[in-house]
Amino acid sequence: MRQRHRVRRTATTSGRGLLAAVVATATAALTALPSMTAPAAAAEPAAGLSAGQRALAEAKESGRRVEVVGERTERTTVFANPDGYTSTLEESAIPVRVEKPGGGWQQPDATLVRRADGSVGPKAAAVGMNFSGGGSSDPLVSISEHGRSLSLDWPGKLPRPQLNGSSALYADVLPDVDLKVTATVEGFQHVLVVKTPKAAANKALKQLNFVMHSTGLTVRRTPSGALAAVDEAGQTVFRAPTAQMWNSAGRAVAARHRATQRLTAPAQTPAPADPAEAAPSGSGLEPGQGDKVALMPVRVSKNAVSVVPDA
Repeated sequence: MRQRHRVRRTATTSGRGLLAAVVATATAALTALPSMTAPAAAAEPAAGLSAGQRALAEAKESGRRVEVVGERTERTTVFANPDGYTSTLEESAIPVRVEKPGGGWQQPDATLVRRADGSVGPKAAAVGMNFSGGGSSDPLVSISEHGRSLSLDWPGKLPRPQLNGSSALYADVLPDVDLKVTATVEGFQHVLVVKTPKAAANKALKQLNFVMHSTGLTVRRTPSGALAAVDEAGQTVFRAPTAQMWNSAGRAVAARHRATQRLTAPAQTPAPADPAEAAPSGSGLEPGQGDKVALMPVRVSKNAVSVVPDA
């Protein structure tokens, strides 16, 4: 069984996304909203052409469009067109670049690395993000942007995580229960993988309580059961969808389907637009085909987020 919770920054001009939690194979995710501002650029000379005007002149002369580098943001790129007087703005749904410490831009990379202070985090993300390197002194995960931050503590000591790409696996945080935290460029999600029926009966899974700390943010539960971390102006900075849990019922369905395929020719069906729609049961961070899925209630107090798995 799996439980999931996601946190990510919100897609507005002022922030990023929030948090989530899971049990059995449970998942939680937190995401931040995109910032539309670019790193400070050197001031243009008082006299002469602006960067945009120079790009237009170059584009007209070369017959090819020219990027206006000073107009870059995480999600947008501006090009001067060869006609010499119009420009084209291209915008991506996800960050195509992120700010580099000390200024400038770098390629987004959610691959996790161990840091000098013992914590774990993505190589290049749009928000500040730290995962626990093990032990009980640091939060399980923290996320921050522009002085606003949010962190969640696991209720117990964590083992040293096993890193694999963008995921950190904390093995046996409870008997036969693993905790997997996965980073994205804008947030994270955590999933509890409950591996046996005996483990699922553990009283510690009846309600998962995460100690929460925040700076400049207030976490609220929305009418749909999702979570939003808002700043003093009421703007959502981080958000998390409703927590989910699911089993591995799809494995039995898949086994029967494979047996049938031995006797019949496979039908030609188009690939789904969302890869998760065709994911095999028990394959990772999303419910697979045939898995039974249930939403999990989430309770929020001033200093804690509690997830209540469906019995």
